[in-house]
Amino acid sequence: MATGRFISFLFRSAIIVVILLFSIAIVFALVSTKPQLEIDSGERSLPAVVVMEAVATPVERRTIGYGTADPLQHADVPARVSSTVDAMPATSRIGRFVNKGDLIVALDSSDYHQQVIRAEQALASSVSEQAILAVEQEAANTRAELAMQDQVLAEAELARIEDAFARGAAKQREVDAAKQRTIGVTAAAINAKEAADRLPAREEQAFSTITSREADLELAKQNLRRCNILSPIDGVLQELDVRIGEHVQAGQRIARVVDSAMLEIPLRLPSHARAHISIGDEVSLRSAGFGRRYWDARISRIAPEDDTQTRTMVVYVDIEQNANASTRVPPGLFVRGEVKHARDVESRWIVPRRSLRDDRILIVRAGVLRSLPVLIDYSFTGELNHFGLPDQDWAVLETPLSTGDLIVVDPGGSLRDGMAVRVILANEVALK
Repeated sequence: MATGRFISFLFRSAIIVVILLFSIAIVFALVSTKPQLEIDSGERSLPAVVVMEAVATPVERRTIGYGTADPLQHADVPARVSSTVDAMPATSRIGRFVNKGDLIVALDSSDYHQQVIRAEQALASSVSEQAILAVEQEAANTRAELAMQDQVLAEAELARIEDAFARGAAKQREVDAAKQRTIGVTAAAINAKEAADRLPAREEQAFSTITSREADLELAKQNLRRCNILSPIDGVLQELDVRIGEHVQAGQRIARVVDSAMLEIPLRLPSHARAHISIGDEVSLRSAGFGRRYWDARISRIAPEDDTQTRTMVVYVDIEQNANASTRVPPGLFVRGEVKHARDVESRWIVPRRSLRDDRILIVRAGVLRSLPVLIDYSFTGELNHFGLPDQDWAVLETPLSTGDLIVVDPGGSLRDGMAVRVILANEVALK
């Protein structure tokens, strides 16, 4: 029994030893066959940077500005009279196209009908008064003429009696009676002439009254017509501010009509760009918000004054377009405009915008980084394929560079002035 236990112990011990030896052999084999890391103390151990070669490139000066598209033809349609909204046609809906003269809102016109009737009656009364004055004028002129003839006869009679009195053929009382009759006739002639002379002034007054009544009638008719509020231009209803049954006051806005076929975009540019701006310069427009869209236009006008507070100038871009096209510039759109100065083309040093850090760039000379402060003249957006970069935003420098300088395209936070680096040309990266 003891012998069997001993043999079993020896067998288990032998198995354990064999397993240990096999494990050691496996470890030794793995260690002896592991790959050896190649230690390179040469150039490939240096950090790699993507660079572009500095080359003076002919480029036209560009200036960036911002503005809002404003329709040249738009109208805030007011109520010209005070009344209640009586009816609105089916076309009076926001977003519907209306022609010039189309009805937008109809106001209650009953009060203005009565005003027209009153004005017509007042005019008719004034015309009648003028006709009566014409008859009175004719009669007064006749009476004045008869009174003058009576006066002439009385004066002739007085002269005959005075002559007879001088010859002793008439008495004094006859002379006095003739004088008295002459005075009475003369007074009547004066009164008749005064009455006749007064009537032309009354006729002028009556004529002025008729003119005023005609003006009142025309104004009443205009107010009656103004109860129908019409579209002053061709366009689309942008806003409609009233509903049926609402009372509106004269001067209150009823609707807004917008015609987007002609737009005006005032672009605000830096004041220093005035020396380079001219009418006819190309402008590349794009929407400044979400979903960028692009349009091409030209400068049509330039404002003469600069804004002293913002130090900007304003140029105007006029756009004629199809108001129903899907690619149109919608009124009210905030746009970014890049003005291209075709007359100002010269070779300049250009770097991608992302290569700038705190107004400095990193260049590689003799395999060592050098930090160089630079001044930016202006920026522009576009592709420069000969640099081998996909960038769209570029900066044109005032600071001169040297041909062959290698500019670090995207300086990271770990790169420092004086650091030795390994360069990779951007053109080679693009080919790969």
